[in-house]
Amino acid sequence: MYLNNDEKESIEKQIKKLEEKSSAELVAVITDFSSSYNLLILIFSLVFTFLISLISLYFNASTIMFFEIQLSTFAFFILMFHNFKQYFLYLLPKKYKYNKASKKAKEEFINQGLYDTQTKLAIMFFVSIEEKYVEIITDKNVKEKIDDTYWQEIVNEFIKDVKNKEFTQGYEKAIKNCSEILINNFPIEKNDKNELSNEVIEL
Repeated sequence: MYLNNDEKESIEKQIKKLEEKSSAELVAVITDFSSSYNLLILIFSLVFTFLISLISLYFNASTIMFFEIQLSTFAFFILMFHNFKQYFLYLLPKKYKYNKASKKAKEEFINQGLYDTQTKLAIMFFVSIEEKYVEIITDKNVKEKIDDTYWQEIVNEFIKDVKNKEFTQGYEKAIKNCSEILINNFPIEKNDKNELSNEVIEL
C-alpha cells in the first residue's frame, strides 16, 4: 500500500469536488513498478556471474570451485536484484524505464475501463513510483478541446512531488491545476452520470 486511508480519502475528495462542477471523469492510478523486469534481472545476473567467473579463473580455481562460484554468484545477484529492485533500476537507462511506464499507463487506461465511458471525457493520472514517472492520459473528447501539450507542465510539477514521495500532494496539485480548464470546457451536465469510481486505484 503506497497511500494510507487518509491520503486516499483526501485525493478522492478532490476528484469528487471537481466532478461536481465538471462532466470530466478523473481516475487516480498508482503502482510501485511498471514492470517485473525479470528478463533484465536474469540478463544482468548472468553478466555479473560471467565477469566474476573470469576473475576466479585468474586465481586458478579448481573445476568444482569454479562451478560453485558461478552458482553462488548467480543466486546472489538474482536474489539481490529481486529484493532490491528499486536499486536495480539505477542500472537501466531513464528512457527505457519511461517507455515501460508509459506502456503500463496505456494498458491501465484500457484495463480500468476509461476508454469505455459514454462521454469520452475520462482522464487518468498515472504514477509509477520507482520509475519516478507520471503520465496524464485523456480520452478523445478531452483531446479535442485540450491539447496533450497542456498537461506536460502539470506532469513536470507532479514528478517533483513523486521524487519527494509526496504522492498525495502531487495528485491534489495536479487536480487543482486542471480544475478551471475542465470546468470551463466541460461544465457539469444536468443529467450527469458518474461512470467511473473516484477511489484511488493501487496496482
